[in-house]
Amino acid sequence: MRVRLYKDSDYEMVAKWWNASGCPVVAPSQLQTLGMIGYEGSTPACAVWAYMSQGVAVAFLEHLVTNPDVKSPMKKMRAVQYMMDHILDILECDGYQLIRGTTWSDTLAKICQKRWGFEIIDDNSINMSLLLK
Repeated sequence: MRVRLYKDSDYEMVAKWWNASGCPVVAPSQLQTLGMIGYEGSTPACAVWAYMSQGVAVAFLEHLVTNPDVKSPMKKMRAVQYMMDHILDILECDGYQLIRGTTWSDTLAKICQKRWGFEIIDDNSINMSLLLK
């Protein structure tokens, strides 16, 4: 297992993952923040981004996506857990005290709750975004 920081050159790869998952493809300009790629062996398996508030110890984890070519759910989940461990460590070391996250996956929400202590604050919320051009 290993992780590395997201680079602009990774965009085409993660855009394919979003397309394959049916999720909206995030614009490259929205990924100019702390991003991390998690690996299963030598294969990129997942990615996540942290949006870090300035002057307030709150960060938001967004856009978690996995590689559809990694077929084993267990291998995929191990890569996600390893990547999440690392990004949460970075955020904690940088002084962030509250991490918020959004997911459409009940399974991922339960894993985040059990492994890291996330609190599920609303399982009936509607997530919205507006892209200003």
